Amino acid sequence: MRIVNAIDGVSRWSGFIVAPLVLVYLVVLLYEMVARYLFNSPTDWAHEVGTYIFGAQFMLGGAYCLWSGGMVNVEIVPSRFSHRTRALIDVILYVTIFAVLAAMIWYGGKSFLYSLRILERSGSEFAPPLYPLRGIIPLAAFLMLLQATAKLIRDFFIVFEREHSD
Repeated sequence: MRIVNAIDGVSRWSGFIVAPLVLVYLVVLLYEMVARYLFNSPTDWAHEVGTYIFGAQFMLGGAYCLWSGGMVNVEIVPSRFSHRTRALIDVILYVTIFAVLAAMIWYGGKSFLYSLRILERSGSEFAPPLYPLRGIIPLAAFLMLLQATAKLIRDFFIVFEREHSD
């Protein structure tokens, strides 16, 4: 359980670290609105920077969301099962989640390394580098994989404990 608690700590702190990005995003949007509507001088960078900030926060917030139970769940059928049966269903479903996260790490990592190698930039007039944003994809997937592993370990404990206590 020490490992699970350590993973929970990483997920919790990743959420606390990326949460202030929403304030940065708001400042960028506010700056753009003031420049555009008060001074009739729109920027060529605010929309793109805002999109990147929001994308980074969305991706990196995934592990925190999984840790805090903020993911969307369909509870119609599972709510009728026992705690042990729900944990067993989650264990089975996590095989799919692990496959998706592993693919995100693999293909996202390849995309990041290629983007970094060519120093990829966006096609806009502002043309910021894309490789930092591409690097967030495998990092976020890795953080979510850690948290999914913690959830899977908890579910194994529930299945195992319930099985012997019934």
